Amino acid sequence: MEPLELFAILVLAGAIVVLLYYYIQEMNKTGNTSFDTVKSSISNAGTRVSEGISQQYSSQSSRGERMAGVSERVSEMSEKLKGKVKDVPISTDVLSGRIDEFLNDQSDQLIKDWELATKTDINELEKRYSKVSRDVDDLSKRFDEFRNHANKKFEYIEERLEKLEHEEEPKNE
Repeated sequence: MEPLELFAILVLAGAIVVLLYYYIQEMNKTGNTSFDTVKSSISNAGTRVSEGISQQYSSQSSRGERMAGVSERVSEMSEKLKGKVKDVPISTDVLSGRIDEFLNDQSDQLIKDWELATKTDINELEKRYSKVSRDVDDLSKRFDEFRNHANKKFEYIEERLEKLEHEEEPKNE
């Protein structure tokens, strides 16, 4: 049951309670305070309504005409209801629309307050990550080249030192 239907039922029930209250108040003013009179008046109203309906349908000549009249009225009512139901907005759509409006209006503030990442932030981070990973690869290659070059220089320097050390040893003797 939808909230709108529940609300309509509650309004109708409240109206019935209010009517019964005023009816009982009127009965108290006239001196008829028993609930038996209330019951009888309610049942009399029900019988009057049912007699009125039966008189209306008994005025038609045959059963077929009565059924045709009923089916025509039912089809008329269904057409009226179809038109009205199409015009009624669905309450969840209205609510979700309002939530979307609020989020669109306040999105910048919400992103700032909650420190959220947007698609542009994520795209920027991905670009920066790919650049850094390329730079790290380049640095790694350059470091390997430098290490090889530095090792060769160290070997050359060590060879020269050894030659110099060996040349000095014979002169001292």
